[in-house]
Amino acid sequence: MNIGIFGSSDPRETEAFAVANQIGQWLAKDGHAVVTGACLGVPFEAVKGAKSCNGVSIGFSAVTESDQHESVMGTPNIFYDRLVCIPKEYQYQDRLPVCKKYRNVSSLAFCDAAIFISGRWGTLNEFAIAYDLGKVMGVLSGIGKFSSQAKFLVDYFDKESPARIIYKNDPHALYLEVIKSSNATS
Repeated sequence: MNIGIFGSSDPRETEAFAVANQIGQWLAKDGHAVVTGACLGVPFEAVKGAKSCNGVSIGFSAVTESDQHESVMGTPNIFYDRLVCIPKEYQYQDRLPVCKKYRNVSSLAFCDAAIFISGRWGTLNEFAIAYDLGKVMGVLSGIGKFSSQAKFLVDYFDKESPARIIYKNDPHALYLEVIKSSNATS
């Protein structure tokens, strides 16, 4: 399966980074691909974890050419088995903030499930997309700003969705439940 890892790029989120790296390792060991927005922080730590166990990583970049990726997005191309870029014909390809949202939709459409670790505005955007797409979603509660408020936001906005959201404080229990739920829906 293709499992997305989404979360904070804030360099102060060291606890979230360590968890993301561990989840990337579990995914690789179980034969799943790690899918990210090919950026720094939690996503990159998950990719590094997967690669440390010879796993597969697929990055969705917000640039149109892979040779631009490292200088713009900050992560080395060599960590990705596949780097998916924005189409060169995209009308807003010269506007990075717009391309980041395009990347978010594309990466989540590609995922079988998504795990959210910490996060801020960008993670909120990815979470909303996953919710609207009806994905299996895992939220690691208790780490970071977004993850601690996700359940409140879902309850507050009260929008129906076929999404299945799993909230857990324990990273391994969250991982196992996301994989189990993803297998049941595929």
